[in-house]
Amino acid sequence: MSNTKIITLNVKGINHVIKRRKIISLLKKDRVQIALLQETHLTDSEHLKLKRDWVGQIYYSSFNSKSRGVAILVHKNLPFTLHTIVRDTDGRFILITGLLYGELILLGSVYAPNTFDRSFYSNFLAKASPVCPNHVIIGGDFNCGLNPETDYNPPKSQPSSKMAKATTDLCSDLGLFDAWRVCNPHVKDFTFFSRPHFSFSRIHYMFVSGSVLDRTRGCLIHTCALSDHSSVSMELSPPYYDPSSRHWRLNPALLSDPKFVKYLEDQWELYLSTNDLPGVSASTLWEAGKAFLRGSVISFTSAKKKSNLAKQLVLERDITDLEREFKKSSSISVLRKLDAARSALDQLLTQKAETAIFYAKHRLFESGNKPGRLLARLAQGKRGSYAIPSLKDKAG
Repeated sequence: MSNTKIITLNVKGINHVIKRRKIISLLKKDRVQIALLQETHLTDSEHLKLKRDWVGQIYYSSFNSKSRGVAILVHKNLPFTLHTIVRDTDGRFILITGLLYGELILLGSVYAPNTFDRSFYSNFLAKASPVCPNHVIIGGDFNCGLNPETDYNPPKSQPSSKMAKATTDLCSDLGLFDAWRVCNPHVKDFTFFSRPHFSFSRIHYMFVSGSVLDRTRGCLIHTCALSDHSSVSMELSPPYYDPSSRHWRLNPALLSDPKFVKYLEDQWELYLSTNDLPGVSASTLWEAGKAFLRGSVISFTSAKKKSNLAKQLVLERDITDLEREFKKSSSISVLRKLDAARSALDQLLTQKAETAIFYAKHRLFESGNKPGRLLARLAQGKRGSYAIPSLKDKAG
């Protein structure tokens, strides 16, 4: 699987069929798989017309044909399965949750007011918090620079605005990070040029959760010839998959580890405490819970793998030092330490080998599944193009 390219762009109105077509073509050329659009200026029926060419799914919140409006476009080949939709009646934001590559994710497109409106932020937080999973990507035009010194040119000397503080607090409450700033900590770049003020500002953002940030492979600001707003894109690497197999499986050996069992119990209790909400069906809760647990297991095994590798390097170094010391001293106590270190390393490598064999068997099963069915047909002597001729057939 390749990385998923996500882009946020204020299109400044696409109610004209020509501009609408140009935007869709531009996103296709740039191989965008998820587009978060603001200021679409489309009605419900006009939004549906965006579902063409590469667009397989579209989710939107309309206001009128002259202002606001946000939309999320999802590529037809992207394996996204929708769970919930949260729409703002004022056309300011659209939030959707669903499964992407087996993980529960929230995608959002936001067009914040250009003047401070406390009700907008409280409304957004109230609607986003109940549906917020571990993986979150919210892109949009927030109409404010977060840092007066770095997000404006010329820089501003006054303190952060109320809008900037409200946006920062919103990110803090939802556990989100400014992906572009994290990926470009020492860069000054801007997404909007104000002709009346003859000034630049960075007012468009990709806010992501920590789990998404760990898999972010670059976040860039681009120019856009079709709007006076620049787009911001990021690439998200898919969850870990073995290159020979697309199907994740739990290693049953983990279930004999008391730490893992306790970790899994704690994660499940955490999931239920934060997601068992009124109106959520048991089936949705269970499907989302499986995705959540899968991510938790992958996180646990990844940390365990790093820990085991560190232990292996320490043991190898200890064995080298103890062997050198034993050759010089021939001390029984040193020999005992050497045997203990070798035994510990042997046990660690045995566990590693058992895990490798488990996944090798899994890959072999997956790759040989279809031939296996064919061999079964042959062994059973079933009639057909691959049937083994019977003795009666040969005699005839």
